[in-house]
Amino acid sequence: MQRRAAIGAITFLVLYVLPATAIAGKKMAMVDCQATDEKLVYDCMITLTEKATGAPVLDGEFSVSADMPSMAGVHNVEPVLAQHHHMGMYRARLGLEMYGEWVLVIDLTKPERDRIVKKLFFGKEGSNISTVVDEEMKMSHKHGEKDADQYD
Repeated sequence: MQRRAAIGAITFLVLYVLPATAIAGKKMAMVDCQATDEKLVYDCMITLTEKATGAPVLDGEFSVSADMPSMAGVHNVEPVLAQHHHMGMYRARLGLEMYGEWVLVIDLTKPERDRIVKKLFFGKEGSNISTVVDEEMKMSHKHGEKDADQYD
């Protein structure tokens, strides 16, 4: 009888408590970058939330770096510290080397260590989520169209 209780307790821990603990520390980020007056310099607004609850992360400290996946290691941006802006919102100013798809790496040091990776497409106006751009590009190539502004 005690053996069944022990097995039941272990099963409960493995199936319910441990996964919940692993998720509890994870963060999510929404990133919106707008072009500035300087060419290839973007003012990025990053909203951090707790993945499990959706609550804003009020005391975050992190850096943001960028790498161009199509030319990994060749085009990259040194990390910049994000500045607290308002209620879970943070600002970072990024200077990129060219337009195109970039992977932003958000490395949190506070409230606990975490890493968030976001893939964005940067153009003259700012950033778009990469998957949306990929779908638009597939559709335009299918019809023989090409948007030259994205490559200027």
